[in-house]
Amino acid sequence: MIYEVIVFLSLFILTFLLLSKYKIGVVEAIANSLAILPVSHDSRLESLLEIANRYYFAKNYLAAEKAYLKVLKVDHKSSLAYSRLGFIYSHFGQVNDAIECFQIVADNYPNSASYYNLSMVLFKSRRFKRSAVALEKSISMEETSARLVTLARIYRVIGYYDKQIKTLARALHLEPASTSIMQLLAEAYLHEGQPKEAMSMFKAILKLEPANVRAKQALSSNPALKKLQ
Repeated sequence: MIYEVIVFLSLFILTFLLLSKYKIGVVEAIANSLAILPVSHDSRLESLLEIANRYYFAKNYLAAEKAYLKVLKVDHKSSLAYSRLGFIYSHFGQVNDAIECFQIVADNYPNSASYYNLSMVLFKSRRFKRSAVALEKSISMEETSARLVTLARIYRVIGYYDKQIKTLARALHLEPASTSIMQLLAEAYLHEGQPKEAMSMFKAILKLEPANVRAKQALSSNPALKKLQ
């Protein structure tokens, strides 16, 4: 048994040196060799993840992709590996691959972040309705004003203007002093032919920011609003 171990380790070291000789990075050589090392599953997985994460945070995305794929060979359910691969593929413009990775994470580990990531890559691929559905699920798990504003923007793109207004109103309820949300809501009211509600929003903006240029211009130049003054 001891002889077999010595032979195995000798072969491993020889393989490592040969790989290094042909300009394969030391870290990558270790990652390649970990798949055959007689170590525990957890130790091998931890080592592979450490290597993959090192590449990822160094923005060496090609190497990180290969490393995370090796992680999945050891743990085919690794949500971190799928999620990081999703970001990598999105960075490279491989949108369908990114969607597949984020969808796997959302299906197997449903949480607010996983559905948000899925929504964003779906939006990037112009699949707006699916993006809205994924973001709705994200918000149902963790409602934030930022995510509500993003959802409202998606509703506007697909023509769900009534939902846009209701969603912006929810966002403003969470962040009542946000003049940027007020501005979006005021413009949505104008778009939907609700000048009274729009005027109320613009005046609320000026109470908080008396020098707000956009609100002043809207009140002084918009015909629908001028009629109400």
